[in-house]
Amino acid sequence: MAERAEALNPRARLVAALLLAFGIAAVQGGAVLPLVAALAGGVVLALGQGRRVVRGLRAPALLAMALLLVLPFAAGGTVLAQIGPLVLRQEGLQAAVLMATRLLSIVALTLALLAPLSPAQLVAGLRGLGLPGLITDLALLTARYLEETRAELARAQLARRLRGGRPGWRAVPDQAALLACALIRAQTRAERLWAAMRLRGHGAAPMAPAAALTTRDRVAMTGAAGAALALVLLDRMP
Repeated sequence: MAERAEALNPRARLVAALLLAFGIAAVQGGAVLPLVAALAGGVVLALGQGRRVVRGLRAPALLAMALLLVLPFAAGGTVLAQIGPLVLRQEGLQAAVLMATRLLSIVALTLALLAPLSPAQLVAGLRGLGLPGLITDLALLTARYLEETRAELARAQLARRLRGGRPGWRAVPDQAALLACALIRAQTRAERLWAAMRLRGHGAAPMAPAAALTTRDRVAMTGAAGAALALVLLDRMP
């Protein structure tokens, strides 16, 4: 099934990700949250991206955990329980569960659908959706800039460790200096890359036509639209 999912057109993946993200973001009630989580889990398993999604959810999971630890004790008027100075409130708990579930589901779906795409494929998909060439070029350069920054920072950290750099919290100033240097060097490389692209005639020729959508692509987009609409309608039901 994962091999068949790889055949999806980048445009179909982008449209499906946007539709599902908007549908999940429109959910306001807790009754539909189990369906939201089941939908996200089903898409991740169907595309065979479980490991990649789990790795990518580490940072969003920390944010979701922060919401669950703060909002239930900081917002709302209906008291559910009180432990010393801490007061657990119903409205805050409901809001935290809603926000955390939507956040993790949207990130999981986006990773499952778009993470397998290379930056070039992602930009091709954006162009296929009719976005101006300038915006897609900026998106490609941004992706390249982030990758250069990550690689430069990894090299600097390795060199620092080999030279016996300070561990723990004492290394925070050194880490900040390394990050600043990595950002400057990556920016310089990105500017050289853009200049090389322009000198080689990038953007002078008309863009190549986007690949035609297959029946599988249309089925995927229709299914995503149907799932998003179903979530919104179920959430609005009395």
